[in-house]
Amino acid sequence: MDSREADLGSSQTGFLGSESAPLVHTLETTRHSPLQPNQRSSRAKSQVSRQASAVELYKYLEYYPDSDKLTALKRCRKIGYFVRHKETGRVRLALNNCKLRWCALCGSAKVSWITFTVSGWLANRHRPKFATFTLKHTDEDLGFQIQQLYRFFVNLRKLAGFRSKVRGGIWFFQIKLSVNDGLWHNHLHCVIDSSYFPQGELSSFWSRITEGSTVVDIRIIQDPDKAANEVARYAACPCDLSKNSLEQNREIYHALHSRRICGAWGTAKGVQLKPPKDEQPDLWENVGSRSVVVELRNSDPCARAIYQAYVQHTYLEPDVNCRSFDNWLDDDFQNYLAEKESSW
Repeated sequence: MDSREADLGSSQTGFLGSESAPLVHTLETTRHSPLQPNQRSSRAKSQVSRQASAVELYKYLEYYPDSDKLTALKRCRKIGYFVRHKETGRVRLALNNCKLRWCALCGSAKVSWITFTVSGWLANRHRPKFATFTLKHTDEDLGFQIQQLYRFFVNLRKLAGFRSKVRGGIWFFQIKLSVNDGLWHNHLHCVIDSSYFPQGELSSFWSRITEGSTVVDIRIIQDPDKAANEVARYAACPCDLSKNSLEQNREIYHALHSRRICGAWGTAKGVQLKPPKDEQPDLWENVGSRSVVVELRNSDPCARAIYQAYVQHTYLEPDVNCRSFDNWLDDDFQNYLAEKESSW
């Protein structure tokens, strides 16, 4: 191992922190520390704020062909069923989800999957690095800025000097408003499979590609799990909508529409950044709605068995279900609607 890399690693704190000041725009590229117990409620409040901003954004989009997305967003994860695998007896919760990019609920669900896949890849790398690439702020059209950033990054990866040190990696886009000049701050965070890469040399490469943007940062990753969770949040939420005005969020929406916000190359090419689809959906059987099972878990033996199998990851016996309650409620509701219609 290069002695210079050993010195760099010895000065790290956390999963990639350093005692010395980084050369990246510190005020613009926020790094999150691990969650403390008293931060959980704060994270929940943040999710509520982001979801409210997403609803406001999709209300605006009602005037465009995306109008059906608002309904999907409002219904997201409100309907759920416990399902049992017919062969293994395993129980899981199946929720309806909108899969919209700016849905805070779907975004949170993505975090666990991406954290799992990225941390697994990082664990098999020798001294992986965390790199950040930024551009000079401009008042150009936001869509053009993002397009330029992506193009510059592709060109960087084509440089022989870069390819000789970096074998592969995973990139994540993040955007926020600069607190200094009020302009958009677009940047890429990357976890990379890399040999020792002097920051000055990386900055020189980036400046050459971008014609003047020199601010980059590269550090050794000390804790793969924490690093993976960090970048997973960028993929789930490239921008905190609750920090912006509706007009700004509209600009972000249109600039990022149909654009990828994460990707992999080289040795990371096989890392799956989206949860795989269930290839055998017919093997899962509905054993009861979430509302019924949770409501009856303390009084009904079947509901209790379903809930315990789900929480404790244990086997659920065949034919144990609460479908009779759901069927009764469904019939009752349909009768109620029929009576209402006849009175109109």
